[in-house]
Amino acid sequence: MSLTQRFAKHARDFDDLQHEIAGRDVGRMGRFLPGGAQSAASSGKSNDKRAEALTRLQAVLMNNPAYAQAFQETERALNDAQSQLDTLLERVQREIEANDLVLADIRERAARLEDGSRVYKDQDGRIRSENGDQINDALAAGILWRGDEPSFEDMKDARERGERLKDIERDIQIGQGRIGEMQADMKDEDDPPTRDELELFQDEADKILGDLESDLNALLEPRISDESKPSLETSPASISEFLPR
Repeated sequence: MSLTQRFAKHARDFDDLQHEIAGRDVGRMGRFLPGGAQSAASSGKSNDKRAEALTRLQAVLMNNPAYAQAFQETERALNDAQSQLDTLLERVQREIEANDLVLADIRERAARLEDGSRVYKDQDGRIRSENGDQINDALAAGILWRGDEPSFEDMKDARERGERLKDIERDIQIGQGRIGEMQADMKDEDDPPTRDELELFQDEADKILGDLESDLNALLEPRISDESKPSLETSPASISEFLPR
């Protein structure tokens, strides 16, 4: 059973438990009692007998409305955080695939030495290998340049961007694991989290999600900004619009 299914079942159990405790028989009290207590419930024993058989978590949910509300709010918050991390992970993985294609195209169009090694010209005109080593003049003299080769900076930027995306992908997966641990702690029937711990769970989940969204946006914003800039190749007609009349 998945985490989502388990938490949905827990929510149903909680609702049924509240009905049973309030005296509204929904025919499901046996789920909350061990084997011996089930027969007691069916034979009309007192609510005190039934309460003795409840787990610690069920008892505090029943007797502390404020805790029960905080518990449900935390469940929702953690489920929402996991869902948003799933979406964020899918987004990062799409970016990784797109960046891999860009890097593959850059490497395909790179200039080559006679032995087939890829080389790039940097912004200062120096010839460099993929790992950044400068190529000596004798080897560089044998390069046949087409004129449309990507620069060393093009290759380096794409490679580093791919590495950063994979770091974010790993961090998201770590965040999913941490939120999963908090969800598991909330399922501990004998040692449920305290009210303060529930608040800390929500705060931690918010921070995990917020930090990861900020990291990804910070990486993608420069590219988005560049794509939104107007082209410098402006027609004479459009240039004239900015000249004094």
